[in-house]
Amino acid sequence: MRIWNQFLSEIETHIGKQASSQWLAPLKLSHFDAANIYLEAQDSFQIHWFEEHILPRLKQKPLLNENGRSVRVHLSLQGGIKHKSSAPALPPPLVVPDSLDPEMALSYFLPTPQNQMALQILHELEKHPGSLPPFNPIFLYGAKQSGKTHLLMASALLLQKAGKKVFYVNAKTFTEQVVAAIRQDFMQSFRAAYRAADALLVDDIQIFAKKTATQEEFFHTFNALHTLGRPILLSANLAPSKLTEIEARLISRFEWGITLKIEPTDPLSILTQKTKVWNFPLDPRLLAFLADQFPLEPCLALQALALRSNKPETQTPESIKILLKDLLQKQIFDKRTPESIVKQVAAHYGIRATDITGTSQAKESALPRKIAMYTCREILKLPFQKIGEFFGRDHSTVMASVRFIQTQIAEGVASVIEAVEAVK
Repeated sequence: MRIWNQFLSEIETHIGKQASSQWLAPLKLSHFDAANIYLEAQDSFQIHWFEEHILPRLKQKPLLNENGRSVRVHLSLQGGIKHKSSAPALPPPLVVPDSLDPEMALSYFLPTPQNQMALQILHELEKHPGSLPPFNPIFLYGAKQSGKTHLLMASALLLQKAGKKVFYVNAKTFTEQVVAAIRQDFMQSFRAAYRAADALLVDDIQIFAKKTATQEEFFHTFNALHTLGRPILLSANLAPSKLTEIEARLISRFEWGITLKIEPTDPLSILTQKTKVWNFPLDPRLLAFLADQFPLEPCLALQALALRSNKPETQTPESIKILLKDLLQKQIFDKRTPESIVKQVAAHYGIRATDITGTSQAKESALPRKIAMYTCREILKLPFQKIGEFFGRDHSTVMASVRFIQTQIAEGVASVIEAVEAVK
């Protein structure tokens, strides 16, 4: 219908092409007349989004037919009429921030020369908690165990101590709350909780990748708080410009303030600090051993040792290895990457790693490539699309390769089983 198609073209300039393609394009035009347009949605998410973002616009500026009369838009679920539940309404769940760890205080953070600017800005926040920081937002990024979460929680604790209403959440929590708010119809309560905050701190922003509804809601939450002059602190594993599958309009807002890279502190310094905080002294040689064996999770190793040993002074590297065997295995597992798996497969078959990741369709490369894709899926639990991106293939190719190797294993093909076992 011309009126509806014209509206879609106009609204796209306001909400963006991605949002329009995600939420409006899939709506099915079932039928229409001179005064009504009847649309069908694929699921309740589309209906809630339409009611939140499109209906208010249609009320302000109704669609008009050729005679100048208004045209009403009706929306229902495919296969049935949308209706309100007859069950008594339940109160909306509480939208609350994640809990803060007192051990994440700023005084416990071990600075490095590269992190001095970040600390200086956060100390300014401590001195003047009621004023807007010179940069807004503050975006911290760095590798795992670099201390991003520590700095975000430390900032939250400082602001909380100053009597501010602080909302600190991991991006996973924010996503779960958005989904629950849409499903259970308490979006207004959700928005009220976030927009009443004096400061918003969100950890692991990269989790928003590919989550269109979450990104849409965070975009409006960010705008509302930024307009009010509320401090916003964010963290991610990469700089804003390096984040993938996140809308450009969000990326640009992340870059409005200041972006700071956080460099990790060496594991031995972290462990030494923790032994003081926990009052769990260890021989320096054992601390060095733990730092060497558990560089990814040194504090978890120390905590596990503290729980399993009443006499740390009697421990030796050999006894610690036995006590923390499971954790040590996890460390080895966590070090596995697609690159390391490809190298192992290539070594097993006596070919180059580039033969597997390249474009060659030769038989010598095809089977090893399928095995590498299969083991990336089985060992690393990576999504098919991520595996496809690494190998430069479509996700459907990855799925077919995984199914092929599964079939070969089920049929007992010895050479394939041997290759898979060599990688595991």
